[in-house]
Parts: sequence; structure tokens; C-alpha cells
Amino acid sequence: MWQRTSARSDSHTINTIHDILFFYSKSNEFVWNALFDPHDEEYLKRFSGIDKDGRRYQLVDMTSPHPRMNMTYEWKGYKSPENGWRYSKESMAKLDKDGLIWYPEDKNKRPRQKKYLDEINGRPLQSIWTNIYPVNSQAVERQGYPTQKPEMLIDRLISISSIPNDIILDCFLGSGTTAAVAQKLGRRWIGCDINKGAIQTTAKRLQTIITEQIATAANDRQTTFIEDDEYTQVKPAQLGFSVWRVNDYDLHIQHNEAVELVAEHLGIQRIKSDGFFDGTRGKYWVKIIPFNHPLTPLDLDSIKSELSNRPSEERDVQVVTLGMELAAKAWLEQHNRNRPINRFHVIELRTDKKYGGIIKHDPATAEVSVSRETKNDEEFLLVEIVDVVSPSIVQRLNLDTSVFRAQIPEWRAVVDCVLIDTAYDGEIFNVCLSDVPERKQDFVQGRYELPAPPPGSRVAVKIIDMLGEEILVVSQI
Repeated sequence: MWQRTSARSDSHTINTIHDILFFYSKSNEFVWNALFDPHDEEYLKRFSGIDKDGRRYQLVDMTSPHPRMNMTYEWKGYKSPENGWRYSKESMAKLDKDGLIWYPEDKNKRPRQKKYLDEINGRPLQSIWTNIYPVNSQAVERQGYPTQKPEMLIDRLISISSIPNDIILDCFLGSGTTAAVAQKLGRRWIGCDINKGAIQTTAKRLQTIITEQIATAANDRQTTFIEDDEYTQVKPAQLGFSVWRVNDYDLHIQHNEAVELVAEHLGIQRIKSDGFFDGTRGKYWVKIIPFNHPLTPLDLDSIKSELSNRPSEERDVQVVTLGMELAAKAWLEQHNRNRPINRFHVIELRTDKKYGGIIKHDPATAEVSVSRETKNDEEFLLVEIVDVVSPSIVQRLNLDTSVFRAQIPEWRAVVDCVLIDTAYDGEIFNVCLSDVPERKQDFVQGRYELPAPPPGSRVAVKIIDMLGEEILVVSQI
């Protein structure tokens, strides 16, 4: 359980100022790295003894907590405790040799063990965490996400349960805190999100971190924080990443927006006065199923029930959906088999050859010039981005390509960042130049001069647009 630094005030209930953390493991074979909290002032008071060399120690009783007859013996003139000593004679001899036993002058008192403060890591991590707070609260941490967690919290969780080069998965990426911390801690990571804004925010955040790591790549190490504000050296697992489009998430939108999009695409006449159907298309009623699930028998039952309340209605129904369950297909066949009116016709947008263009995805393209140039008798590599066109952004803005340039004449307005690898091997993209504007209103430069690589090198330019789509242009020089 971790305590938040703030909570919403609500006079009608007990204010919740904590979240519960759950740990799961597939088996008993899991990674667990012990972490320690710094000693608090109350604990430090116990270390009141100071050696001549300035080391602080505390004295700990060496009495066995339970009766142990085999540990009952006299030690250097001191009588055994009633329960016996905590240690055997061999262990006592080793402690004595190492100077870790304190002997009182009064033989009626018992010796005690010395424990030095500098040999104790801290207080072992307990189940209530009260010292979690944003490390960069005024800088990169706050991204405007209401459920965003502090980096220190994610740092602790990843440090406990993984080792460098392990893979960290975040299925709901949000502002990218998990991926950012994993990158700092030398872990590999995979992040997923349905929101392109989240992908954009995370990508820019990670590029900033990677740019800093590249700057320290000469030492092949990376500095990152730990919880006691000291620093440790962590080697990055990678200095680049890719964004993959794995589904038609553009269509996972608000239902009202989806209805308008489909109505425009299919030419549906909207009838907003009807409380059930979304409009008409020729001689058909049209019902658009929400895009967050495939067509089910329950959806079809609801349409059938609505028609039963309209006994004079004889029109058929077109059902528009992204997909369909097998059970729904069987339902349709049975319903339409002997029904002369109110038959159901399905338009499945994912597979329909005629009407499936709504989920068509045209990749973004870019025109990039890569050349060797000479200045002051020194050769350098010149990379210039001439143009970038993103059909997804054009569609998102609902613009015709012919007027797109008139409304957005500067291609840099649709680009989030530019990355360059001057020795691309076709598999791993190693960033040697990263152009990530600090402010949202700033543009990338678009023209870059770099040290000239050897002849025959492959220069890769990766351009990421503001929807997170990547364009990779590779040139051999």
C-alpha cells in the first residue's frame, strides 16, 4: 500500500489517501530484489555508541530468544543467560576476533554484540509506503494524466521485481511513466495504448530520455536516481524504439462520433427524431452497433424487439458492425430463412469489399535528401527533409489532400520528432541524432549536418508524426 501526497477532500466520506498494490507471480520462481528504506531519526538514536574511528554502533543482546540447552556455556568469565547464548562458541569466537563484542566491566552483566550503522542497508521495505513522491514534479513527470503515478513508485516496483535487460509490459501506457522508468533502469519494455495522444506523449518523453542517454554513451553507462537521492550507474538496454500499429484503433471512438463517421461513409440519412435507429439508407432502416464489440445475438434481439413494437413497419434493416460473432451469424440465418419482411442485412466493415474503405490505412510518406557535402575542406553528411504527408492526419482533420497544404503549408507542423542513424544495419535503429522539440508549439529543424560516415554506409531517417506513426527512409551513401 502506498500513500499519496495529496487526496480529494470530501467531507461526506473518509478521504482516500492510499492505493493498494498487488503482486502476482506465475510460479514460485520469481525475481525479488530486497530494497531498504533509509533509517529514520528514531532508529538512528539506537546507534549511540561511537568507536575511536568515528563509526556509530548499537549494542544488541546476545541472549537466545528460546531455551537452548546446547548454547548454555560460560564465555570469558561471563555466565550464560538462562536461555543460553544466541551463538555457538565458534561463532562467538569469530565475533570476538572481529571486535564485534562489547564486554562490561561488571562480570554480573552480559556481553553484547556490536552492530555498526554503516554495515546495515536500512530498514527492510515494509507493506506501507509513505515516502513516495514525484522526483521531477515541475519538469517531465506531470503530463496531464489524472491517474499518472510518480516515477519513484514505478522505480521501486521495477527494481524489486526485475533485473536489467528484463522486459517490462504496460498494457495501458498513458503518459509513459512505466516505459520511461524502465528505460532509465536498463530494462527493455513494451507499452500499449488505444489513445494516440498517449503514444505521442510517451514517444516524446522517451526520446528526451534517450537523447540524454546518447549524450553519456561515451562511457556506455547511464545515470539515474534511486530513492535516497544518491545515484547509481545503469546501462541502457537499448537506445531506440519503434511504434507499431497492431489494430484499427482509430475506430474505437465515442459511439456518437462513430455514427457520424459511418453515416458519412455509407450515405446514411440521419433521422435524429428516431430514438432507436440511426437513420435510413434507401429502403432500409439502419442500426449501427457500437464499435467496442462485435455483433452479438443480444444486439439482434434488441432490434427484433424494437420492430415488434412497430407492427406496421415492413422495412428491412441494415446492421452495420465492425465484426460478428459466430452465434450472431447463426441467429441471422434462422431469422431470415422464412421471414418475408423485417429481414436483417449485415454490413461488416472489416471484411466488406464494397464498404470496408472506412478502415483503410494509407501509410505516411516523406521525401528526404541525404548527401555528402564539403565545407572548409571537411566532408560532412547533410540530411534534409523536403516533405512529409500523413493521410491519417488528413483524414483526422477531415481535409481533402488538395487543400491540405493550403491549410497546413508547413510539413513540420505534423511532425513530432526526427531521429537519424548513420550506420543502420537494417534491424536495430541506433539513434545518433535526435530532434525532439521541447515545447509543443516548436517545430523540428528539418536540416541536419552530421559527421560523414564511411562510404557505403546506410543512413536511416525516422520521422514520427503527431499521431505516432513512423516513417523510415533509408539511403546508402
